[in-house]
Amino acid sequence: MTIADPAAAKTALRLLVRNRRKELARQQPEAGKMAAERAAGPLSARFPEPAGKAASLYIGLGSEIDAAPLADWLAGQGWTLAAPSVEGEVGQMVFRRWTPGAPPDASHPVVEPDLVVVPLLAFDRDGRRLGQGGGYYDRALEALRARREVFVLGLAYSGQETHGLPREPHDQGLDAILTESEYIAVRKD
Repeated sequence: MTIADPAAAKTALRLLVRNRRKELARQQPEAGKMAAERAAGPLSARFPEPAGKAASLYIGLGSEIDAAPLADWLAGQGWTLAAPSVEGEVGQMVFRRWTPGAPPDASHPVVEPDLVVVPLLAFDRDGRRLGQGGGYYDRALEALRARREVFVLGLAYSGQETHGLPREPHDQGLDAILTESEYIAVRKD
């Protein structure tokens, strides 16, 4: 079955990939740690001088791959860390300074990250990301990219790769994907 409307296709696909991610999380509880171990080479090459740079990482929920090991590694390299925070009546996502292991705090200063690590339900090698459907990351990344260069890294289980993800005009692409088994640089034409 093919669904011509990208929004409807995404809704149908979310039902399938949520269950797949739950099973991957159950089977691979150490995947976040394994992914963090793979990050050193590619991220060090991309950001040889991390001092003075900021990275935003999500606080994992449910079956999302654990970003805490990557946060610990980045902090150890000298990155300033931030966590996303959805605020206000319109639900705008901002990035607030954060320390691993501590809960996010709305009183902490807003930072503009150089690196944004995003969760996802599915990804493809063209840099498409299927998120939860709220559009928070898409809107925040669009606003950030309008002001400055930002590198967007999808953090996922390798089993979340899904070929031919639907795309809508507002979707913000990934620059790379990091999984427990590989780092995938997205080719930019």
